[in-house]
Amino acid sequence: MHTDTDSLALLALGEPVSSLDDPAHVSTCPVCAAELAGLRRVVDLARGAAGLALTEPGPRVWATIRQELDARTTEHELRVARETRAHARLTAVQPSWSEASGEAELETDEAGRRLLRVSLHADLPGGGVRQAWLVHRDDPRTRQTLGVLDGRHGLWTVEHAIDLEQFPILEISQQTIGSTEHSGQTIVRGELVRAA
Repeated sequence: MHTDTDSLALLALGEPVSSLDDPAHVSTCPVCAAELAGLRRVVDLARGAAGLALTEPGPRVWATIRQELDARTTEHELRVARETRAHARLTAVQPSWSEASGEAELETDEAGRRLLRVSLHADLPGGGVRQAWLVHRDDPRTRQTLGVLDGRHGLWTVEHAIDLEQFPILEISQQTIGSTEHSGQTIVRGELVRAA
């Protein structure tokens, strides 16, 4: 029977062990002797590092660590299993936005949240903001606001209380900052269609 790990650790540290048989066994057992030798190397390295002065890493080191952690977090989030529930192709509505287009995907994440991701392709003016809306199928004047796009992109949680059978149409409008009503300047529109 081999010497237990705790006893080998004590021997590596030079501490007494409870059984006098342990040192005798280790001296004749190649398996335990090899494990003890490895533990002694670790102890020697640790004792040799005890006198080293530890310094605080500089700002560049912390910045690099943060970037690496952010990249890994983003990669993990992208890998989280998501189920695509619906998608929409967004097309221009008004002549002034004839070159505009976009796409949207509605996904369900691992927590069951409905996430709507939008990309808008358009030459955007310098002023104002772009607002996303869900529009009622039978009454276009009835809309539910989602939020403002960040440049050409948007990502929102769509509450389960919003019935997408009744509000399946997605619109992106050009708005003046501070306005809470739809401006009437619809850039693109499209219907969310269930994924096959």
